[in-house]
Amino acid sequence: MKVEVNTRQYEFSHGRKPRGADRWFFWMGSDTRDILKARWFDGKYSEAKKKAQAMARELGYETVTVGS
Repeated sequence: MKVEVNTRQYEFSHGRKPRGADRWFFWMGSDTRDILKARWFDGKYSEAKKKAQAMARELGYETVTVGS
C-alpha cells in the first residue's frame, strides 16, 4: 500500500517544501486535530518521511501529514 505524504500545511506555514535535517512531526492520517495520531522523527526529511510512511502502513493509514 502506498502512503501519500501531505505537505500543504507545512508549505503554507514555511513558504517552502520540507527539506533538510530537523525534528519532523507527522500526523498519521489527515486529521491534524488528534494529537494521539502524531509522531516525531529525527533526521533528514527524506529519512523521516520514509519512517513515517512505514509506520502509517503498519497502522493502516493511507496518508501522513507533515506538521508545521
